[in-house]
Amino acid sequence: MKRIATLALLLFISITNVLAGTTGKISGIVKDARSGDPLVGANISVEGSKLGASSTIDGSFAIVNVPSGEYRLRASLLGYTPTSVVGVRVFIDQTSEVKIVLSEEAIQAQEVVIVAQRPVVQKDVASSTANISSKEIESLPVSSVSAVVGLQAGIQAGLVIRGSSNADQTAFIVDGLTLRDERNNKPYSSISLSSVQDIQVQTGGFNAEYGNIRSGVVNVITKEGSSSLYSVAASVRMSPPAPKNFGPSVYNANSYFLRPFL
Repeated sequence: MKRIATLALLLFISITNVLAGTTGKISGIVKDARSGDPLVGANISVEGSKLGASSTIDGSFAIVNVPSGEYRLRASLLGYTPTSVVGVRVFIDQTSEVKIVLSEEAIQAQEVVIVAQRPVVQKDVASSTANISSKEIESLPVSSVSAVVGLQAGIQAGLVIRGSSNADQTAFIVDGLTLRDERNNKPYSSISLSSVQDIQVQTGGFNAEYGNIRSGVVNVITKEGSSSLYSVAASVRMSPPAPKNFGPSVYNANSYFLRPFL
């Protein structure tokens, strides 16, 4: 019996570690548009998923374990016009706050759409953090994750953060799993750029869930696949006509291939 309990505890800890650093949280409050009083029992759901919550007696709600990305919220309550909030951006390990206002419904009315606004200062962020979405990556003249990270402030080529001596002091995490060479602690960063959904770079004030690092954290979240939608990405490079070999030409009489015969 003790062995089963120990195995269950280890399994819970491993699952918790895998999920760490891959999701965020949506919280907020639902109020009456006319009186400003909080509304209890309002249903708030994330469209396109099974995530949702109900407002409490003070009108507040919280939706946890939301994968990073941009979402559309729908709020409904009997006697009120359904309202949608678009452009709700969820970042890794951060809370996105949303304020929803519902209007009383005297007759059947159309749905109200509200565009979410990102606050200038994130109150729940104490670390030096930069978030890069897939839309921002598409507009950058880069072809690798390392190049995207290298464009951020305080980061040098090769994932060297805050003037550290080497990249072995940086944690490179993909979907909650740390990728590094156990022999020299250097990160594996060769990931297809077209498969990236979000990139978060932390250069200080790391959370307790991250360990064995010194200079920074690069957290990468990949896109979810779909059985009904396929996408293809290609990277094309062009260069002017020029010799493509290094050293003597392969057609030279002293080349490695021709010298034994000539």
